[in-house]
Amino acid sequence: MKLSLIDTHCDTAYELYHRGAHLDRNDCHIDLEKASVFRHYAQYYAVWSYKDLSDEACWQDFLKITDYFDQELDALSDRAVRVRTGQELAAAWESGKHAAILAVEDARLTEGKLERLDTLRDKGVRYLTLLWSGETCVGGSHNTQTGLTAFGKELVAGCFQRGIIPDVSHASEQTVDDLIPIAQAYGKPFIASHSNSYTLCPVSRNLRDRHFQALKELGGVLGINLYTAFLTDTSVRPATVDDVVAHIDYFMAMGGEDIVGFGGDWDGCSMPDSLHHVGDLYQVADALARHNYSEELIQKIFWKNFYDFAMKNL
Repeated sequence: MKLSLIDTHCDTAYELYHRGAHLDRNDCHIDLEKASVFRHYAQYYAVWSYKDLSDEACWQDFLKITDYFDQELDALSDRAVRVRTGQELAAAWESGKHAAILAVEDARLTEGKLERLDTLRDKGVRYLTLLWSGETCVGGSHNTQTGLTAFGKELVAGCFQRGIIPDVSHASEQTVDDLIPIAQAYGKPFIASHSNSYTLCPVSRNLRDRHFQALKELGGVLGINLYTAFLTDTSVRPATVDDVVAHIDYFMAMGGEDIVGFGGDWDGCSMPDSLHHVGDLYQVADALARHNYSEELIQKIFWKNFYDFAMKNL
């Protein structure tokens, strides 16, 4: 079975910049050589800044990382291209090129300045992960009980107004509860770019069932995270590809056939031992086939669900 792939989360742009490495071939989870096993490939590159940096330093880091990443894409223009819309994604694939889509992880880099959303939009950012850890100007992360701040609510509304998609991975339970009415008021989707099922693996980073249902009703998407600690209790046994399938199974049973895909958290976490890089996702396809998933459904999970989402929302 030949597959394409659209993945909604990696930290590779951060790693490339700080290592002085290159997108075509490197020792990260993602490079163009490793991804060449896929017929077509699109990746959301989420720019994350080091947790100990100030909000303003995170902003400056974002500018440096994106400048470096743009230079990488310019050097590989025959093989890779930045895309900002669904139409540009389709064009990239028609020309046989890797489609790179920019995102941001941790909206505290806005530093309480709503106008920074305009810069993010102009730079090509298409989703914004609202939190990462702790309490920020935006609100509470998964390891807090805090919801959105007043600025955080303005920020979410500003995202919807500008065509930037809010992402609730890393958000607290209360933050997601606060976001849903805003999304409903705008009639627009939010996403969980790299989250698993809280019911199967009850760690704070995973998504509650009611939040998945709201995401589904609003037309959002969810990317399955490959981080071992979000797949199973690793103090009991190591996580495996079968645990990845278990989370997919769970969301399928909740009606996720059209909205579930992968948000691997590449270059941001430790993965099951057999998954060394992005090309190894074929192992998950094989496991899904063994679990009686049809080829059509496997294709939807690997790329078509997120392709359709991009056509409607980018």
